[in-house]
Amino acid sequence: MKRYLSVLLSVFSLTIYAQEKYTLSGYVKDKTSGENLWGVNIILNSSKGTTTNDYGFYSITLKEGTYTLLITYVGFTTIKKTIILDKDKKINFELEEDSTKLEEVVVNSSESTKNIKSTEMSVATLKTATIKKLPTGLGEVDVLKSIQLLPGVSNVTESSTGFNVRGGTADQNLILLDEATIYNASHLLGLFSVFNADVIKDVKLYKGAIPSLFGGRLSSVLDIKQREGNLKGFGAELGIGVISSRGLIQGPISKGEKDEGKGSYILAGRTSYLHLFAPLSEELKDTDISFYDLNMKVNYNLNSKNRLFLSSYLGRDNFGIKNVVGNSYGNTSATLRWTSEINEKLFLQTSAIYSKYDYEIDILTSGSEYRWTSDIINYNFKPRLNWYMSLGNVIKTGIDATYYKFNPGEIKPLNNSSISSQKFQDKFALELAPYIDIKNRLSDNLSLQYGLRWSNFKRIGKESITLYETGSPLSYNTSLDLFDENNVVGTTNYASGDLIKSFSNFEPRIAFRYLWNDNNSIKASYNKNYQYLHLISNAASATPLDIWAPSGTYLKPQSSDQYAIGYFKSVQNNAYDFSIETYYKDLKDVTDFVDGADLIFEDNIETQVVQGNGRAYGLEFLLNKNKGRLTGWLGYTLARTERKILGINNNKYYPSNSDQLHELSLVGMYKLNQRWEFGANFVFGSGKPITYPTGKFMQNGLVVADYDNRNGNRLPAFHKLDISATLNPKKGKRGKWIFSIANLYNRENAATIYFREKIETVNDIDVSTGQSEASKFSFLGIVPSITYEYKF
Repeated sequence: MKRYLSVLLSVFSLTIYAQEKYTLSGYVKDKTSGENLWGVNIILNSSKGTTTNDYGFYSITLKEGTYTLLITYVGFTTIKKTIILDKDKKINFELEEDSTKLEEVVVNSSESTKNIKSTEMSVATLKTATIKKLPTGLGEVDVLKSIQLLPGVSNVTESSTGFNVRGGTADQNLILLDEATIYNASHLLGLFSVFNADVIKDVKLYKGAIPSLFGGRLSSVLDIKQREGNLKGFGAELGIGVISSRGLIQGPISKGEKDEGKGSYILAGRTSYLHLFAPLSEELKDTDISFYDLNMKVNYNLNSKNRLFLSSYLGRDNFGIKNVVGNSYGNTSATLRWTSEINEKLFLQTSAIYSKYDYEIDILTSGSEYRWTSDIINYNFKPRLNWYMSLGNVIKTGIDATYYKFNPGEIKPLNNSSISSQKFQDKFALELAPYIDIKNRLSDNLSLQYGLRWSNFKRIGKESITLYETGSPLSYNTSLDLFDENNVVGTTNYASGDLIKSFSNFEPRIAFRYLWNDNNSIKASYNKNYQYLHLISNAASATPLDIWAPSGTYLKPQSSDQYAIGYFKSVQNNAYDFSIETYYKDLKDVTDFVDGADLIFEDNIETQVVQGNGRAYGLEFLLNKNKGRLTGWLGYTLARTERKILGINNNKYYPSNSDQLHELSLVGMYKLNQRWEFGANFVFGSGKPITYPTGKFMQNGLVVADYDNRNGNRLPAFHKLDISATLNPKKGKRGKWIFSIANLYNRENAATIYFREKIETVNDIDVSTGQSEASKFSFLGIVPSITYEYKF
């Protein structure tokens, strides 16, 4: 036995010696600003390679030898370098912006070749430079409106920044800003998003094949990262638009001998002034509408391997109609992050995160004035370790730990009204999710990405849980085809920290890529996701009138299984690339309202919602033109999404609110010369579901509408065209003009259709005809805008 072990060890030693390997690692930065670049391609001998992580770090382990490196990134000059790898080496690179390549636009990756060769699928990446070339609405470049131009993504309404992904709802999207959760991403009731494009670095949307690093939502992850600030010099930017203005300053911290700071900062802010002009308009004179937001990020290099980041966001909206309603809502977030390069193969990042969304509503009807306030707060701790084992083989593992506090509502009277004060019970939860994610390169042709996430969600006290006669809040009445509320028989009181309900689930993820050649690949993926938070809202989109409720005794977590397969191809030296993907999603325990649901003054929200199953399936096509004066993309989606919930629509499948059979987007950007650039996007979508009344009846002297099939009707088709023109400054100047027209041909797209009593005027007196008429409500017609930007 000893002899056998001795021989085995000798053979193992010879094998290790014969396959001596070394690690090449380092960072890639922007030469002008010193900021780390995310997603830069490091290509070896024109074939194999890797990309930089979120902090510009790369690591490749290779056999001893001589290699030619290509470091490529859209909009920057390519670096070509030959190295002799005979020991572990650390080499940093600085890429210089290339004005001759700035017209190149890539939608799905930082290079179109990556979209072919990567295991990632159902993923879209938009650079800020691309977003800023798209036509603006009211003078504001918008991150969320930009991703709505991609296949598989649709808007909730024309003016809303709320978006649906592959048949999901707005609350099923996890929106992260520097890892902090943003619960409501809209300004001005949805006209703008909360993301200031001036301070945004990159935007990445996962529609499917979601890595196990992310969890808590069924449909998508929108990962947005803020810029870090200029390490090499002070800079400032100013933008003045039609209804809002914005400003930004950035610069180095502790600038040393190398003409580069040990750290940097960036501060940005926006504010609107529409409310200042409202008194000049007869329609808006009694309206108050405004917003502001502030972004901040600071980073500091403790040494060559350790770095600290602190980023935060604060935003607020106000909307009111005199003597009718007042509304205020906003997000607050802060992220403290430490990154450490443990060695050339191990990279650690640890984040502590705070996030809050709150709103208040003032109902100002005379004699019944009251204020409703609500909020959701979470504290999040995320350590994550990246292990770069070898070329194409990477392990990421970590833990997501989140503590939630829900304030469903507190009502207080205003102006000494007759409304009684009421405080709904606060709710608390703890979510713990360890995970592992593995990228495995099996051969030149075949790569896998697979992982496992174990999510554990605990609903905890202090809280009193209502007990119902049958053990359930609702019972289905088969004869009347409706739900009855069950009698309350008592409560169970839980002290602070007591366990009320616990859920544990495994969430496997897997994706594979088979590369036929350098220009063709096929990919497939499977995702299992659980969502423990539910957005309870009477609106069709994420609005300030939201109640976030945790899973618990009567509300089960939602789940989805998504399957996808796609074909990816690039042609003419990556001047064009296209992809076609098809997917199917199986949904469990999704929520919807019972008929006649009423959320106002309702503490036991479980009596207003029911849960059931759903399905979503579709086909997505995307064609990109990446090079030349004219760039852009054509996207098309053919999709269906349906739900089947007991007590709704005669217990049959019905279209969900986000169902849309056809959607087409055509986006173009044209660079005429160094001074003039033009942009246009055309969008067409078939009508979304709506429920029309089927009749009416009298009850207690009032006319009451009668409804039958849920979402059994359709709105008219939606389409519009936006255009823009940008006048860049002359050489040596710094001012830029942006001209934009939204909805060029003034299409009045129906946001909804409502029914009302038809009134006729007889002898100057309004008289009811006893008939009903349909009326269309549209948000915006043609909207011209102009913006001036200046850089210091």
